[in-house]
Amino acid sequence: MFTIEDGQRKSLVITMTGQIANQFKYEGEIYELVAYHGESLYSAEDFGITTQTASTACWRGYQTFYDCVDGELILDSLHVRTEDKIAINDVVPIKNEELAEDSWAFFNTIYENLSLKTKFTGSLLLGKDFIREMYVHMGFQSPESFKTVIDIEVSDGDIIKITDMSARMEERRRLGQEKPSRPPTLEDKDVGDWVKDRFSQEYKSE
Repeated sequence: MFTIEDGQRKSLVITMTGQIANQFKYEGEIYELVAYHGESLYSAEDFGITTQTASTACWRGYQTFYDCVDGELILDSLHVRTEDKIAINDVVPIKNEELAEDSWAFFNTIYENLSLKTKFTGSLLLGKDFIREMYVHMGFQSPESFKTVIDIEVSDGDIIKITDMSARMEERRRLGQEKPSRPPTLEDKDVGDWVKDRFSQEYKSE
């Protein structure tokens, strides 16, 4: 993520890129995953897929799309950059030669209509209505940078509770409690800790 270059003075060069987030549909609205706590959200590796970096905006090489259907958390689609040719839940992927050009700028393999219930247990913090002035060109955007935020509690793929966190995020913005937009100094440790924090989506419940 960052390198040290020697010159007349030591300087820190940071390769900064905002990451695309996994998406969730809830009551017809599209939300981005901004934080989570728990286990068993699907990844491409769960299906035996070896990913490649899709772009500097998607280091992990895949993006998942979930839907909340009849009280269940369902994996609907998976977009991935890979050389593997693997069917998931009997769904054969659409490869890049079958995709419109603008669809595979990042990904070359698309799985649609997977209809896989997750086994996730934990909490998901989902956001929409992004505040553009709060964009940080590094890692994932902070929960406080979305006007609308909901907390979804899930047990073994079943949605058990929804809490509107929008007012709490507004309060955190007012108090300046969002993730810092830059490291406190250009010292190696400060930059390393800041990059790690920006790429983390750990849910720190209150």
